[in-house]
Amino acid sequence: MPCIWGQHNNSQVFLNVGIVDAAIINIQSLTRGGVPLPSPQMFKALVDTGAQRTMISTSVVQTLNLVPIGKIGISGVGSSKFHNGYLFHVFFVTPVLPLAGQVPPPGSPISALLHLRPTPIYGAEMDPAMTLQTVGFDVLLGMDVISMGSLKIEGNGTFSFSF
Repeated sequence: MPCIWGQHNNSQVFLNVGIVDAAIINIQSLTRGGVPLPSPQMFKALVDTGAQRTMISTSVVQTLNLVPIGKIGISGVGSSKFHNGYLFHVFFVTPVLPLAGQVPPPGSPISALLHLRPTPIYGAEMDPAMTLQTVGFDVLLGMDVISMGSLKIEGNGTFSFSF
């Protein structure tokens, strides 16, 4: 079972995720070994267990040239609004660790594996005022993604997400 781990700041958990337009990935041909995975564009994500849906910033939309496929109702504290909805895949990157007792030579590239969430996400665009500069992240990972695995937040400042 793949696992991502890292540090948290006692109030937020951030991790890097890859986002790819669902229109350019055919899952059936991927599972048959027919098409290589595209390289995902990486973005900083906030893990939000209070959010039902994953949301992406306007910057993600513009970087990937995503086309909206509908509107999604988003309810917040005291208000409800409709935001553009997009279909995309979320990738997680895990390092390939050397075998026990092996130490990679200094300066050697770190190998990594990409893990694709097989079902596309129908996610909403965040308010345009929510940018990496203003809120510190470009992707808000909601329970639609988090519930596919096991999130463990430790009191010692670490977290792990297995899926």
